[in-house]
Amino acid sequence: MERSLIKQVNRKNMEARLNTRHVKPVYFPNFFGIKAKTSLKWETLTGEKGAPVIADVISYDASAPIKKREVIGKMSGDIPKTALKRGMNESDWNEYQQLSRDVAGDADLQALLDLAFKDQDFVYNGVRGRFEWWCMQLMSNAGFVLNSTNNNGVVTEEFVGCGMPNANKRVASVNWATTATADGLQDIEDTVVAAAADGVSIKYVIMRSDTFSLLKKQKSTVDKLKGWVNNTNKLTVTKQVINDYLSAQENPVQIVIVNPAVRIEDKAHNRTTVNPWEANRVTFLEDLKVGDIQHGPIAAENNEAYKKLAITVKKDFVFISKWSELEPFKEWTKAEANAIPVVNDPDAMYILKTDATAWPEGNTEATDEE
Repeated sequence: MERSLIKQVNRKNMEARLNTRHVKPVYFPNFFGIKAKTSLKWETLTGEKGAPVIADVISYDASAPIKKREVIGKMSGDIPKTALKRGMNESDWNEYQQLSRDVAGDADLQALLDLAFKDQDFVYNGVRGRFEWWCMQLMSNAGFVLNSTNNNGVVTEEFVGCGMPNANKRVASVNWATTATADGLQDIEDTVVAAAADGVSIKYVIMRSDTFSLLKKQKSTVDKLKGWVNNTNKLTVTKQVINDYLSAQENPVQIVIVNPAVRIEDKAHNRTTVNPWEANRVTFLEDLKVGDIQHGPIAAENNEAYKKLAITVKKDFVFISKWSELEPFKEWTKAEANAIPVVNDPDAMYILKTDATAWPEGNTEATDEE
């Protein structure tokens, strides 16, 4: 094992590459922060939701009444490892050497740099892609399942919930896609009102673009918007128009649209592009920050012997290593993260199924409680 043989690869250049357009945009940073842990254990507290408990009016010479402390539930578990690596073989190396000769002098170096760092781009985007899948599943499905279809490593087979109460799992009155009388705006209002009764003030409604397309085409939506703007003629329904309408209601909310996409590669190296946001799901949030990517220490990160054999760099929670083998020749690049996305307040998250079907019985909240 040797440090990288590619002359452009050093810690400075690796860090610079992580701040370029070669990092694929993802949605999860809009909803999840990053929280470092000193151990490989994640945890979150639940039970703080609801309207405030009010104080009592008392006389000046009376002692203040004692109120009971909120019952707090603690969910915790082990932080898993997420990783992938990619190797540059002899053919790639020969191409790199040829490009190095071709761009000697004042020629454009971009093709050479793209080849030198393509594996770093791939593995870094790969780890972030897994967390895109993970976070979108938590937000749209209140949990996740790792199986042979979506993961080429550990499998859970059973649903792992984020702790969202079953009472927060809502169902539309009728199917938005197939029923002419569907009233998506009413379903949204009903969910917001139900949350308010629990002391939760919903501010954001998150959905896929195909779900929003159903909402804006519903006759009930068009009729309500026409009545609101006092327009009997043709009306162009856009997200802005709907958000303006929703902002004017008694419980103002805003719609946020997401269009995530990731590719899953199976053991046979067949790739399938999937949308990790569950179909026919609309999520209701008090705050756009749903939770945190809780990440723990990585053994190789602070190991001096490892650093002598590999060039390493870390961005956020993703640790990247690059090294080579002389016989047979191979240039390896690996990205890893000891991390897991955690919903901080699952009691304050609500999810609506727009297909009007019941939630699967297996989709129950997490049971890792202490």
